[in-house]
Amino acid sequence: MNLMKYKKFFISLFVAIMAFNIIVWAVKGLNFGIDFTGGTNIRFPLEQKVTSTEVLGALDTQELRELDLEIAPPQPYNYVDASGRQKYGVLIQTRFLHKDEEDKIINALEQAFGEQNEESGLQINQVEPIIGKELLLNACYAVVISWILILIYIAFRFEFKSGVAGLIALIHDVLFIIGIFALLGKEVDSNFVAAILTVIGYSINDTIVIFDRIRENIRYKKKGESFYEVANWGIIQSLRRTLNTSITTVLAVLVLYLFGSPSIKDFMFALLIGLTVGTYSSLFVATPIWAIWKTAEEKR
Repeated sequence: MNLMKYKKFFISLFVAIMAFNIIVWAVKGLNFGIDFTGGTNIRFPLEQKVTSTEVLGALDTQELRELDLEIAPPQPYNYVDASGRQKYGVLIQTRFLHKDEEDKIINALEQAFGEQNEESGLQINQVEPIIGKELLLNACYAVVISWILILIYIAFRFEFKSGVAGLIALIHDVLFIIGIFALLGKEVDSNFVAAILTVIGYSINDTIVIFDRIRENIRYKKKGESFYEVANWGIIQSLRRTLNTSITTVLAVLVLYLFGSPSIKDFMFALLIGLTVGTYSSLFVATPIWAIWKTAEEKR
């Protein structure tokens, strides 16, 4: 099975996907969440644990529907109070609210879960846009720094060409996720950044496994054997392991996406896209780029 004979198709598809996602991103833009744009955070204490679905049900009142609020998936949390007792709460995030709008949300929560006040842990905070911009900038720094460190690691363990090929595949993965989120208008928040970093780690692991097989094959490279053949054999040797691992992981993520809490659905959706495209890019983006580069170098 000679997969590398389709290298031109793989590279053409890679360029088309990159171009498409960049255009979608530029035209539609991203739907940044409250984490990045600023808004109102309400920390509401609870007497017992609740799910995001229960909180959303409590907020589904006629009054709040008339306000047309875009409320992020509620995030339940646990904490220990000053007396050392285990306490529960839920974080509500939405756009900047007026006092009467805040009161309507609090009233809806109190009707469902009981009255609360500042002494019991009720907090209402305004997150300014400047803080959101700082978070967005820090998120970009985190992604870029991870890319640089991965490039250094692969260049040290294998060679610089392998590092660049792996980095190009990671950029492809990240742009693909961004393009899909822009196309669908899905919210981009701190969970999205966490998903991006998770996909980067998972995808580069697949790439390293394949490059490890290629390095072993180079040691036994016969005279007249091309780098395309070496790369093709490396893909074939890694294919079953890569597909088995990826399918198992994707199935687990799919179950969480379908049956998990609403607060993690977008996170799981980003993982589903990223893990799938990351498996593809490790096999059919990073490896062909490396083989083409090595072949060009050999000819020179």
